[in-house]
Parts: sequence; structure tokens; C-alpha cells
Amino acid sequence: MDEQTYIPDSSTMPFPGLTVEHYEKGAVILYRLTAVSKNIVDSWANLVVETITNWDMSKPYRAVHDLSQAGISLQYSALVNFDLMNVGINAEGRNQVEALLDQHPEFNVMVAMNFNLSLSGQTNRTLMNFLSQIHPGIHYKTFYNRNKCLRWLLSGTSDTGEFKQVNE
Repeated sequence: MDEQTYIPDSSTMPFPGLTVEHYEKGAVILYRLTAVSKNIVDSWANLVVETITNWDMSKPYRAVHDLSQAGISLQYSALVNFDLMNVGINAEGRNQVEALLDQHPEFNVMVAMNFNLSLSGQTNRTLMNFLSQIHPGIHYKTFYNRNKCLRWLLSGTSDTGEFKQVNE
């Protein structure tokens, strides 16, 4: 089976340390973290909250949080107190996004987390699978492959009940 390769419609760097890509005419937004600091994490949280606040809520918000660059996921985890299943990135962002979702219960959010196969990536994926505080309007799934993240988000399914093997 040929696996589709997804090409971004656009790519920007809103600030050093974060690249943002849009796919399928804006149906999916991918955030790729390339450096980690408290300032970068807080700026990313602000960007996500602003993006979701301005999102067309008649369409699901579909995002990839790509933490697959070597050395990124463990540092990021420590800065967010290991709260990886957090569409809002940090605690303040979580509160703002969840308040917005409480006001719009029909609004659906899907977040694919992309890790690498290093020890820290595997540790973070395991943590996400077991330590989750999930808002009912948000669906999360973890991957080790960016293309598979995009395929899941674009398939329109929100099945998160099955955890796949490492080759996911």
C-alpha cells in the first residue's frame, strides 16, 4: 500500500523555536517545536489559544504537536510539568481552551502528538497513554511518524481507544 506523503500548503516560523505548517487548505495545523525554553513554550501556548479562539468552530480543530526533533520532548515535558496531553500547551493555555470548549460543546478538537523513537520520545508517549486529563471535546493520539499523524487527522475519525505498536 502506497502511503500518501503530505506536503504543507504553507510554512512559517512565528518565532524562533517553532515552525507552523498548514495542510489541506487549513484543515490541519502542524506545530513543530525546534527549540525549548519557557519563553518559547509560553509563546506557543499564546499562539494556540489565539488560533483556536479565531478558528471556524463549525469545523474541527485538527493539530499536530510535533516533538520529534532530537532532545526536544523531554525538555518540553519538564517545562509543562509532564502535561503532554494539553492542546493549550501550558496550564494557562489549557484553562483558556477548555473554557472555550465548554462554551461550544459541539466544537471538536483532535491533537496528534508526534514523538521520535528515542528513549525520551518513547517515555513521553508512554506517559501520554497513561497519564491523561482529557476534556470530552478533545481527542488525542500519539505517533512516531508525522505522515501517520496527518493521515489520522484527515481521516476524520476520533478513535483513540486503541494504542498501536511502536511502528505507528
